[in-house]
Amino acid sequence: MDISNTEAQKLAEKSTWATGVLTFFLLPIGYIYTGRYRALLKGFGITIGVLVLCFIADPSLEDDEDFTDGIGGLYVIAATVENTRAVHKAKQLKGKPVGKTKNNPAQDVQVQLIKLARKEGEMTIADCVLETGLNPQEVRVILDGLLREDVIRIDNRERDGAVVYRLV
Repeated sequence: MDISNTEAQKLAEKSTWATGVLTFFLLPIGYIYTGRYRALLKGFGITIGVLVLCFIADPSLEDDEDFTDGIGGLYVIAATVENTRAVHKAKQLKGKPVGKTKNNPAQDVQVQLIKLARKEGEMTIADCVLETGLNPQEVRVILDGLLREDVIRIDNRERDGAVVYRLV
């Protein structure tokens, strides 16, 4: 959910049941109740786009009321689920800052190693072990992840041939 903290707080005050019932039976009213106008327009636009594409692909579908009713029904169900999930998610996030999540320890170590590489220019496994306090196997796993993500590269130091890691 990509919303500001005040929007999340307002959304968290809404009733999940009322949101679901209003959205299912009176679709626009459910979104107006939650104040999620962009989500309403986005979902409606996608549904209209799908209908237009289907009509272009098979013009005989324009006369088929069951098809348009089916697409409309799917839209109502999807919109109801999406709108109630947004309220539920806002309730879960209530009291927690939105957009500010605590990094997990592995990410903290990655940042620590990247800062070491930037400061020193290059680093060995031993440097990483001393910096993080982790054992060499754990450090190697983290470095392999950074290699796969193209954050660092592996090289040999010219003067002694030691394996070193450098920022890309």
